[in-house]
Amino acid sequence: MIRLDSIDRRQALRYAGMRGDADTAISALAETCEKRLLSVISPRYIHRVYPLEFCENGIACKGSHLLLTGADIAAHLQGCSHAVLFCATLSQAADRAVRMAQAEDLTAGLLTDALASAAIEQVCDLAEAEILAGLPDFHATWRFSPGYGDLPLSLQGEFLDALDAQRKIGVCVSDSGLLLPRKSVTAIIGLSEKPIERHRKGCAACNLMNTCPYRAKGAHCK
Repeated sequence: MIRLDSIDRRQALRYAGMRGDADTAISALAETCEKRLLSVISPRYIHRVYPLEFCENGIACKGSHLLLTGADIAAHLQGCSHAVLFCATLSQAADRAVRMAQAEDLTAGLLTDALASAAIEQVCDLAEAEILAGLPDFHATWRFSPGYGDLPLSLQGEFLDALDAQRKIGVCVSDSGLLLPRKSVTAIIGLSEKPIERHRKGCAACNLMNTCPYRAKGAHCK
């Protein structure tokens, strides 16, 4: 279990589509929403390392039924012998907090949702650091998730099964392929015995790629 003592409010405001410095009222509301969210969430993650087998029709995670398909994940895992599969979540409490804030006030709802998005990214960063600290003999790629590039979102169910994520941390998948609780993330980190060239992630590696207000305007958050 990971503990968050604060949330990156500047990043949350970007997720909320607010540019520049927030005014006093928004800053105060964001602080209130952050405190409420931090008081209820229970960030957790689970991971497992799988050997990889490159096949004609994809990349098999040996010991599971998961087959990673698509040119993008093949390029991402090029030169890797293993991969970390992991899933992180803020718990159902985060979804409830967002719904309650939305029912009370539209701005509070927007900020709470954006804060939760920023929070799960921080949880993923902390989880990744912990995982890789235990794998000192490997070099790692950055995180790559189902739905990025041409890696199908439909893999989410088998991905969660490979981790037993529903039983262990309460994460499941909807009929449309969305993770539940909503503030959850699945990701793949490639592992190689040799140094890996780490390319710039760009928008393709962002969990908010499909809903990003910056991309809608033809811009970037960073």
